[in-house]
Amino acid sequence: MVSRYQPATKTITHYAANACLLPLCQLHGAAVTTVEGIGSTKTRIHPVQERIAKAHGSQCGFCTPGMVMSMYTLLRNKPLPTMEDINQALAGNLCRCTGYRPIVDGCKTFCQTETNCCRANGGGNCCLDGEDDTEEAKDKKPQLFDKKEFLPLDPTQELIFPPELILMAEGKSLQTLTFKGERMTWVSPTTLEELVQLKASNPKAPLVMGNTNIGPDIKFKGVLHPLIISPTRVKELFEITQTPHGVWVGAGCSLSEVQSLLEELVPQSPEEKTELFKALIHQLRNLGSQQIRNVASLGGNIMSAYPNSDLNPVLAAGSCKLSVISNGGRREVPLNQDFFVSFGKTILKPEEIVVSAFIPFSRKGEIVRAFRHASRKQSSFATVTTGMRVFFLEGSKLVQDVSLYYGGMGPTTVSATKTCAALIGRPWDDETLSQAYNVLLDELTLPPSAPGGKVEFRQSLTLSFLFKFYLEVLQKLREMVGNDTWYKWSVVTLHKVTDTDTDIRNLKVKRVWVCRM
Repeated sequence: MVSRYQPATKTITHYAANACLLPLCQLHGAAVTTVEGIGSTKTRIHPVQERIAKAHGSQCGFCTPGMVMSMYTLLRNKPLPTMEDINQALAGNLCRCTGYRPIVDGCKTFCQTETNCCRANGGGNCCLDGEDDTEEAKDKKPQLFDKKEFLPLDPTQELIFPPELILMAEGKSLQTLTFKGERMTWVSPTTLEELVQLKASNPKAPLVMGNTNIGPDIKFKGVLHPLIISPTRVKELFEITQTPHGVWVGAGCSLSEVQSLLEELVPQSPEEKTELFKALIHQLRNLGSQQIRNVASLGGNIMSAYPNSDLNPVLAAGSCKLSVISNGGRREVPLNQDFFVSFGKTILKPEEIVVSAFIPFSRKGEIVRAFRHASRKQSSFATVTTGMRVFFLEGSKLVQDVSLYYGGMGPTTVSATKTCAALIGRPWDDETLSQAYNVLLDELTLPPSAPGGKVEFRQSLTLSFLFKFYLEVLQKLREMVGNDTWYKWSVVTLHKVTDTDTDIRNLKVKRVWVCRM
C-alpha cells in the first residue's frame, strides 16, 4: 500500500499497487506499507489476516500477502465496504488453490450489511424459492467460523502517516530529484516549464507515470533508456477543469481517478450528456485490475497507442482531443483515425507532451457504447475492443452522424469510415444493418499471419459488436420516443452456407421479425 499526502486538500490517500511495477525512485515523499508492517504472529496479527486464515482462505499461501494488502488498503479507505468494493479490490489478485470463495467469505465479514442470500454465497437451494430460513435452521447448519471470535477492526489503531512527510509535502520549495545509476538516470522535475525543457533537450527520453509500459519493456525485453523523466510532481498534469462543453482531465491522473471523476459527474449532469462518460466507465471497470488502474495514467494509456487499447476507440469515437505542449507552444490535437500512425506511434512530435485530455458532454440524441472481448473479464488484454457513437435528430430514426472505432483489428486503432458512410442518412433498421455488415467485412480485414492469430474470430467479433450496438440503439430509441409506440425489431443472425465452410465471408443474413411494445 502506498500512502501520499495531498497538500492542496490536506488529505492522505492510500492505494494498492504492484510492487514489481513500482520504481523505488518514484516513492520519494510516500509512505509504503507491506504485509510485514501490518501484523505478524510474533506480535499481533491484523484482523484481515485473521479472518482470511480462519475462513481457510490461505492454502498454499503464495497469494495471501497480496490478498491481505488489497483488502487492508480497501479498509483504510472504506472501513465498511460493500461486496462490490471487495470484488473490485481482489480482482487483481490471482489464486490457484481456493477458488476465491473462502477468501471472499473471510473478507465479507467486514461488510456493513453482509449478504446472507444463498445465491450470493454459492448455496444449492435459494431462499427466494419460498423455503423457511429461520434462526433455528441457521443454528443447525455447520459454520466455518464464529464471527464473534474475530478481532474487531479499529481504524484508530492503524499506522499513522509519518508527520515528517507531511511537513516535507507542505514545504514551499520543491527541488528537482535526480537519481543516477550505472546505466540509467532518473529525473523528476517539479514544474511544467522544466519538464518542457527536459523533453526538448532529450526527445527520446520516455515519460514515466505508472511504469506499466516502460517497466515491463525494461524487465522482459531488455530495453535500455539512458534517461527517464518522471513528471509525477508536475501539478499541471493533474488538474481537472470542467467547462460547459465537457471536462479537461490532466494526463497524469490515474485511471482510478478518472473513473471516480466520471462516476461523480454522471449523477450531476443531465442523462443525455453522460453517454460518453458511462461508456468510458464501462471500459475502465474491466481495464487491467484495481492495482494497475491505481498507477496507470490517462495520458500514458493514450500515448502507448496499443492496437487493442480499451480506451482509445471510445475516446476517438467520442470526439475527444488532447492538449499538448512543447517549446513551440500549446496546441490541441483531435483523437481520430489520423492520430494513430503505426504500432505504438502517434502523430505527436517526440518533444511534445500531453498535458490534458478533453472529454466532451454528449449531445441530445447521441448514443455511445463501448464493448470489449478478452480471455477473462479483468486482468487480461482485450482481443477486440470498440467504441461506437451514433447521433439522431429528435424524433427521427435517420442516422445524422456515426463513428465506429475498433481495437485489435490492425496495428493501430482503426476507424470503420466506409461502414460509417454506409450508415449516415439511412434509417436505423435491419436493411441498413445488413448493408453495414457487408461493408464492414470488406473494410476490416486481417491477413492469416496477423499478430495475435484468431483472425476469423476477431472478424466475427466486429460483426457481433455492431449487432449488439444496433440492438442497444433500438432500445434507446424506443425509450426516447416513448412506450406507446410500436416498433418492429429485426433480430439478425448469421449462419453459414454449409457446416464445413469456415470462411467468414460466406455468411448470409437471416432475418427474424420480433414485435415489441
